[in-house]
Amino acid sequence: MLLGVVAALTLLLVRMLPALAGERDPRWPGGVVNVHVESDIPDTVITAAQRWTHSGADVTIRVVESRRDADVVVRVDDERLRELCGRDCLGYATAIGRPSDGDAEILLLSKLAGTPRPLSVWVAAHELGHVLGLKHRSGHNCSVMSPRAFDTECAPSLAASRPTAEELACVPAPSDVDVAARLYGGVAATRDPRCQ
Repeated sequence: MLLGVVAALTLLLVRMLPALAGERDPRWPGGVVNVHVESDIPDTVITAAQRWTHSGADVTIRVVESRRDADVVVRVDDERLRELCGRDCLGYATAIGRPSDGDAEILLLSKLAGTPRPLSVWVAAHELGHVLGLKHRSGHNCSVMSPRAFDTECAPSLAASRPTAEELACVPAPSDVDVAARLYGGVAATRDPRCQ
């Protein structure tokens, strides 16, 4: 019993430390992020949002119809994307976690628009991970938060067809969900051995 109380107090203190230290809290209130899509990529963003929402981390990413209801706006803008992160960049989030003004933006490459594909969902899930507060993960272990899609053990398929459940098994990987769960609570819903 005493051990449980100590553990609960420790968890509470860890979550309060950023606020006590005067740092910006990167978490979205209640783990809820409302996303509005302004480009021909809504099904891709919806699929990526569902992957995070059902990952086991206590987060809910909702795709909303109205921009005024959104915390995050997703756009396809190749020129701005190149300016921000270079010619090889597939996507970019303007914030890691909740920005102080509460609004963030995700830019995606136009080649990812249209019907969802494994790569487009992977990139959208990666950028949504940034919005949730996750940073890039170094190394080649399976992670949707790898800085490059093909540097990870569970790189996305380049198939031009809609992604299968198997192709999205590691989007996000349990290691990514663990990081999100440390911020928001929860536990990875699966520990698929393909996602190591």
